[in-house]
Amino acid sequence: MTRRTKIVATLGPATDSPDALDAILRAGVDVARVNFSHGAPEEHIGRVANFRAAALRVGKFAAVLADLPGPKLRVKISSLRFLNAGDAVHFSLTNAPVDVSDLVITEPEMLADVRPGHRMLLDDGRLQLEAGETNNGRVTARVVVGGTLHPNKGLNLPDTPLTMGALTERDHTALAVAARAGVDWVAVSFVRGPEAADEVRAACAALGMNVPVLAKIERPEAVGRAGAIVAAFDAIMVARGDLGVELPLERVPTVQKALIAEARAAGKPVITATDMLDSMRNNPRPTRAEASDVANAIFDGTDAVMLSGETAVGSYPVDAVACMHRIAVETESHLRYSRSIHGAVYDAVGDDIDDPITLAACSLADEVNAAAIVTPTLSGRTARLAARNRPWASVVAVAPTDAVLQRLALVWGITPVRMTPVAPGGDRMATAVQDAFEAGTVAAGERVVILAGHPIAGGPRFPTVRVVRVGEGGTSSEP
Repeated sequence: MTRRTKIVATLGPATDSPDALDAILRAGVDVARVNFSHGAPEEHIGRVANFRAAALRVGKFAAVLADLPGPKLRVKISSLRFLNAGDAVHFSLTNAPVDVSDLVITEPEMLADVRPGHRMLLDDGRLQLEAGETNNGRVTARVVVGGTLHPNKGLNLPDTPLTMGALTERDHTALAVAARAGVDWVAVSFVRGPEAADEVRAACAALGMNVPVLAKIERPEAVGRAGAIVAAFDAIMVARGDLGVELPLERVPTVQKALIAEARAAGKPVITATDMLDSMRNNPRPTRAEASDVANAIFDGTDAVMLSGETAVGSYPVDAVACMHRIAVETESHLRYSRSIHGAVYDAVGDDIDDPITLAACSLADEVNAAAIVTPTLSGRTARLAARNRPWASVVAVAPTDAVLQRLALVWGITPVRMTPVAPGGDRMATAVQDAFEAGTVAAGERVVILAGHPIAGGPRFPTVRVVRVGEGGTSSEP
């Protein structure tokens, strides 16, 4: 059975060899994530180039996602420090300590927004502090839940509205490297509102990049403004790591479901991320809870599920991808007859004809038992709108450029196929079926639904649905 849910895998030392890259692609990777929070520029550029070469060897359109570091606060200490409940701890407001015992963090200017009573959470919330007064260039905090603080651990400020811009200096540096590497997607960390999309797109344009941008939802403000953020960005990520620290942990599952529903209703891809098969860093099998977590995200309707340390630094990167693939295939086999994945997911009010037409094409494909919905597309939009209705028939997106085909590798249920150039006045729909046949995504004798906004090359936009049967050699014949 063909898998619809896409797999995102983080590149790292565990996947650096050509054999490892080939193996994870064959095991099911659709998108490579490059985490710019770690590593040097030349490492990132080399990994992207090597992944591109592996995708060519394997014969697969796969995307590269640049994940910007964002304002990730980390404590800069060189050795362990023990914090006991009731202790007073001081954070410097600059890159230098006021007193030798002060804690210094990356991007200390963000502490200017901290107010008395705000929570300051260290090491993913394992250590909890409460902020006090800000005096003499430092913030005083009281330890509420103590423990051992290790070097380079993170600091979260869930109660503190942050006033800084969407991109830090490190983000701008990372964007320049991403532009050199030629990535397909850019993910922005700690997005707080929809206005960040314009800032990021402007920064990309200044570097000559025209790529879709993805918002990572991991702040309380972002959850509260999710609808506007989804509308402004091209995709979102449910980044449950920091989200589970910034929000009460028990809220994360329901927030995940709400965010996935919001993105799907807008026809925007959504990735569910963090700790999905985390035990596979060190073990060849995941826990049962992890397997259920992956399946639950797929039942929620996520476009993609993501592996982080499992593939970047884990001992079993190929096994982790293969395991995620098996979980997805098994889960999807139970979705075919579930009415939860059918029906309109958009607001039918308005004059936009694309939504009802794509839904009608998906319903028609179910009714006539079509093997595929073939969508000749220039931008990928028609294919994305079809895919959000979660048809059982595969969505074959036939597009003319690598950039579009690689970006579509992130979207649920879409199989990217190269489009043969069509002369002005030519039948793009028949050509798309021929291309799908030659790519092996449809077979002779199968019935397919073709959905196109521009059925004639160079002609006006007349949204069209056509049903054909694939003939010998990939010709379109009567259905």
